[in-house]
Amino acid sequence: MRKTKPTRAQKVYFASCGLKPDNWYIEKETKDYFYLVSKNGQHRLIDKKGYVKKWK
Repeated sequence: MRKTKPTRAQKVYFASCGLKPDNWYIEKETKDYFYLVSKNGQHRLIDKKGYVKKWK
């Protein structure tokens, strides 16, 4: 699956979750979660309600 850059609104949301949005791409988006991957290869699963956890 292709990684996409977050929109401005998504960048604001990721920053509110404690991430630096310029370092993260959206790998997959569902109705409940964002699956993110960083430029360094780290993975995060972010609930659209604001909960962040490590993935993989």
